[in-house]
Amino acid sequence: MSTVDSFEARIATSDFQAQGPVVGSIAVTTIFGSTSGSVTGTFKVKGADSDVSIASKILGITNTNDSIVVGDAAYSRTNGGQWTEAPASGKTLQGFVGSGIVLIDEGVEPKFDKELHELIVANMAGVDLSAFGITAGAGQENLTVSSLSFWAEEDGTPAGMTIQASLDQKIFNTPSHETVTLDISIDTLSGVLITAPTS
Repeated sequence: MSTVDSFEARIATSDFQAQGPVVGSIAVTTIFGSTSGSVTGTFKVKGADSDVSIASKILGITNTNDSIVVGDAAYSRTNGGQWTEAPASGKTLQGFVGSGIVLIDEGVEPKFDKELHELIVANMAGVDLSAFGITAGAGQENLTVSSLSFWAEEDGTPAGMTIQASLDQKIFNTPSHETVTLDISIDTLSGVLITAPTS
């Protein structure tokens, strides 16, 4: 069985679970010029449930977006504020990988301090980040994915993913266009706990 086939088989199981840190960068363009910032966070998935927290720091200001999906409910908040609840999108990581997407094995590259296969999603049309527990935060618009790669060990064991996306929002009331790169490494494939927020 190929690395791609083994990877897809592991991800597509209904009880698949994984968690790990998120690191990345953000490039910002405004009418006044360009700047950059950093991104940190955490990623968890367990079956159809997910828990993602992403903090971006631009011009010394940190914005944190939290998204939790448990069952049929999706919860979100910005900067530690009140949680809002909405129906879950119904889209999951397992469903995405099992939907017949084409993954191209680009070979082995160094990533996350390992030698891993980069599995690139061939067609980005229709890729919805809510399948990964990632949603636009308050004031963010036009969230679009430009590239998505999964990383796997030789035997198909999932090791992480890299997402490149763009969005629009205002910084200091000034419209900005932002390009974000997220590296999500998987440090455990078991024992993941996800619960709905209590307040």
